[in-house]
Amino acid sequence: MKTVEKIHNSGKSFFSYPFKVYYSEAESSLPSKYHLIISVPKKIHKRAVKRNLIRRRIREAFRLDAGLLPNVQGKEILLVYVCPEIHEYGKIRESLHQAILKIE
Repeated sequence: MKTVEKIHNSGKSFFSYPFKVYYSEAESSLPSKYHLIISVPKKIHKRAVKRNLIRRRIREAFRLDAGLLPNVQGKEILLVYVCPEIHEYGKIRESLHQAILKIE
């Protein structure tokens, strides 16, 4: 079973606009590591250029905030961007920070 399927089927989830967040405990032996998967559905954003732009913004926002957030350590996280608009980087970073704070 792929990691995405495992997180989606057996993990916990919640909605925090513009993200649908799925997460579960990591199976790796290193508890300080986290695993992040970012998904931008093709059904919502048809152009690959737009999907890649959103992924880059999310990845950078997560990179800057991951060290400050202890609740992501030892987790496997799946972020699904469900908004049809492309938000500015500042809005994505703020929304992502709020979403990560909700992870138990």
